[in-house]
Amino acid sequence: MRKVVNTLLVTLSSMFLAVSLSASHHGADEKKPIEVVEAAYATFASGDTDAWAGLHTDDLRFTVFGQLPQSGVFVGTQSVIEGVFAKIPVLWPGFTLTPINTDVVGDTVYVHNRMEAEGLDSETMHMFVIEDGKIKSFTAFEDTDSMRQAMKGQ
Repeated sequence: MRKVVNTLLVTLSSMFLAVSLSASHHGADEKKPIEVVEAAYATFASGDTDAWAGLHTDDLRFTVFGQLPQSGVFVGTQSVIEGVFAKIPVLWPGFTLTPINTDVVGDTVYVHNRMEAEGLDSETMHMFVIEDGKIKSFTAFEDTDSMRQAMKGQ
């Protein structure tokens, strides 16, 4: 009986250790995926592109679907800053994103946002993939028809 109890204790200890290790697979100083994404939204909103860039991997893949001026696949943070961020305030003055709901599945974070600007009141879904505490990829699923209708001078 004692052997069965010892075997059971060893098995349970191994299970708890495995769960603990997988639950904390992020380094002690490494932010959780949701914290990285929250910081990305905060730095985007404040216009701090240097801090925003620091939250991403060097080979960031940033995808915006559609046929709008900022649509496409951008590789690297500077490409995003120039190809997407520089266009937003010109095309959609007063642009803001307000999170409605955030879901985290492993290292993927999904954020459902309210998207507002002059003449624009819509919703969007963003998907972030986090790797080693940084954003590796971003994909925007946006209401491009509403965005096109609200777009200012090109």
